[in-house]
Amino acid sequence: MRNRSCARPTMPCGRWTGGAWTCSPSDHFWYGKRAKIRIPQPEPRYLPGWEKLTAPAPERPLKVLVVSHLWPRPDFPHLGIFVVDQVKALSHWCRVAVAAPVDRTIRREEISLREFRRGLVRYRRRTRPHLLEAAGMRPLEVSYVARLPRGLFALNAARALAARLRRLDPHQFDVVHAHTVFPDGLACALWLKDTKVPLVVTAHGSDVHSMRPGMRRAMPRLLRRVNLLIPVSQALGVELCALGADPERVTVIPNGFSARLFDLQEPPPRDPRKIAYLGYLRGIKRVNLLIEALAHCPADVTLEVAGLGPDRPALEAQAAKLGLQDRVRFLGLLTRDRVPGFLAGAGIMALVSEREGWPTVIFESLACGTPVLATAVGGVPEALADSSLGRLIPRDITPSDLGREIQEALDTPWDYAAIRRHALNFSWEAISGKILQEYYRVMGLPVPGKLA
Repeated sequence: MRNRSCARPTMPCGRWTGGAWTCSPSDHFWYGKRAKIRIPQPEPRYLPGWEKLTAPAPERPLKVLVVSHLWPRPDFPHLGIFVVDQVKALSHWCRVAVAAPVDRTIRREEISLREFRRGLVRYRRRTRPHLLEAAGMRPLEVSYVARLPRGLFALNAARALAARLRRLDPHQFDVVHAHTVFPDGLACALWLKDTKVPLVVTAHGSDVHSMRPGMRRAMPRLLRRVNLLIPVSQALGVELCALGADPERVTVIPNGFSARLFDLQEPPPRDPRKIAYLGYLRGIKRVNLLIEALAHCPADVTLEVAGLGPDRPALEAQAAKLGLQDRVRFLGLLTRDRVPGFLAGAGIMALVSEREGWPTVIFESLACGTPVLATAVGGVPEALADSSLGRLIPRDITPSDLGREIQEALDTPWDYAAIRRHALNFSWEAISGKILQEYYRVMGLPVPGKLA
């Protein structure tokens, strides 16, 4: 069909050769009676040092592409740290590359009139995030810009990201593993829809709990293409099945923690009257409820808050208003090497969030031998299924009742060594083997003996 004149062009298409427009079916498509120009797409490229697969998988290490917009950045160095730890653990078994989508869509509330006049391109360049090197690798940035019509942003964002991912040849990978259902999972489903490359999607909780109507309407596109859905908890798996997922394609694998990082040879002295909180400071975490409950606790009980977030000024003002400024300490963002000592030095770790998926901080705390007091939401009841690991509280608990729960938890004689032994079952070193078994299963290959 090359070099054949277009049969019914109402506008030029293709290439100018010898005084006439010539085209091929790949140069245009039809919209009713009007031919539209198709912008030529560049040839899909390979990552440096990667090539198209030739040898069968059993004769070489698997090649895996991890797609995750959750990746550390200078302004948020702990973003997606569980993805980083998983990539690091998988790298011991297979070859892993990371593609990090970056949403550069400009919302109306994010740009001033002056910045708009200066130019959107300059604004995007100036506000472009710098992805940090982690797990021994620097991710490939895949930036995209989506249109913003009401109700269609979810699908348009996935389409825009899929268009950028098409610049990569998917046949250089054995498996593509996307983290979060939206936008990463849906975009990968659109990218791989005409290929046989297996697609694995991990749902972490917030991507399902906060799903808007537009995302729900786009879910069938993902479910038709995905080979395996990995929810991090049983409760999340039930939600995915309610959205239409095939139970045969759903396997629960929780997030883990870095056992090597939390292996404290000389743990700090434990203060049995101290409460620790580690996480982002925003409304859904309800740190304000924790501070208000502290007013109902004895005067020797203290609270240490580690983390950053937009609610910190309001929380500091609340502590001062309640006269608790001497009992509440805000430590700011802790480096990763300081986190084990921070958790190991507390009597309990409190997490009173309104909504959670599978909070990694629970097992990081248990790995330090510190029991956990947490609301019974999401996968938390599964993580604290044994009462010897901590206490569960209802989501609608009042500050006074929470104060009593804190006091009872601090007065309980916990077996710190047994708590740590239980946590080791959820290290990334143990969980990465389960993920690799699923990779081989979706590829239709036998699991190697070292993983079985």
